[in-house]
Amino acid sequence: MNPINVSGTDLEDRVENYLLESKLSYTRAKSGASEIDFKIETESGIVYADCTNQNSSGSVEEKLPHKLWKYSMRYNYDSVIIVTGKHKYSKHVKEHCEDVAKMKGFVLHLLDYDQFVNYLKDVKSLNPLGI
Repeated sequence: MNPINVSGTDLEDRVENYLLESKLSYTRAKSGASEIDFKIETESGIVYADCTNQNSSGSVEEKLPHKLWKYSMRYNYDSVIIVTGKHKYSKHVKEHCEDVAKMKGFVLHLLDYDQFVNYLKDVKSLNPLGI
């Protein structure tokens, strides 16, 4: 398997293990499917989350705005979380993602794994984090 795919799958597995330990109900996309990684059921509604475990710069980050656009068309979400790796997205990619979110009318959260876990722990009382 491609090392990049292994890295992404590792983050997805880590998220899934947390969801199982926390006894949260969720649906995980099948490996290789062109759909959002997780739909997590909470008392406040469905949390949509996608893992992008990118740890260095590259073309993957430039694909993120299109992924957000495509998923917003499919899921019509009000909010989505991108669970990130160590790499911090460039200013231009963040601005492009923010433009897509504004155009499509959803709130975007770019969170690392720990921030994501804290978000789920406190999903009822959080204000949108945005980017």
